[in-house]
Amino acid sequence: MPKTYVIGDVHGMFDTLLALLNKLPKDANIVFAGDLIDRGAKGADVIKFVRDNNYACVLGNHEDTFIKFFKDFFNGMKWRDLINKWEMWLFLNGVIETLGSYDFTEDTKDNPAILQRVKSDLEWMQNLPIYLELNAKHKSRLPVVVSHSNITQVWHLRDNKKALNKFRETALRTRDLTCKDCGILNIYGHTPMQNPKSKSNCINVDTGYCYNQEGFGKLTAYCVEDDEFISVSKKLK
Repeated sequence: MPKTYVIGDVHGMFDTLLALLNKLPKDANIVFAGDLIDRGAKGADVIKFVRDNNYACVLGNHEDTFIKFFKDFFNGMKWRDLINKWEMWLFLNGVIETLGSYDFTEDTKDNPAILQRVKSDLEWMQNLPIYLELNAKHKSRLPVVVSHSNITQVWHLRDNKKALNKFRETALRTRDLTCKDCGILNIYGHTPMQNPKSKSNCINVDTGYCYNQEGFGKLTAYCVEDDEFISVSKKLK
């Protein structure tokens, strides 16, 4: 049976993603833990590749903010106001690189082909789930759940409509890595570690490839069935 591999935050590092996939079985079931875009220069290529191959993926906070940025744009916000509102996100979180990967600038923002590509990817992002329950079998025998960030502390709220926003924001943005025994094995990314970390029923697969200069520099996949990490650490151009 094909094995399942969960890949941590790619952040636009398309060449590195291809190198990692070349180390995995050709028939592997691939699942992404969100944050496909920003920081790296090829976010649009990563999105296209994931979509073209119909790979499973959960929503990351970077996709979520990308959606909000373009909601303002398509609602008619003036370019200067748009840049001012989202300045910190654009320049501190590597979004300029993502916009560049779509050739989306003030000069090209009305180009029909570019707008169509952006709209298509936005629609896809808007339909990404907050979490995925996998059919893969883990040695712990726990149900395997993939989310962008650690959801073990709020797993009990997943069907609580009154707590939906809390659950969603935790799944997308929490930095609290406290692992709570909640009846699932939670595989997630979001908070980079120098090495992948497995603790109790929590597995963090974000090894911060885009932060190579800060002592991180790996893109990692986790094989659920084999309880094994596979990484690419060479800096690719």
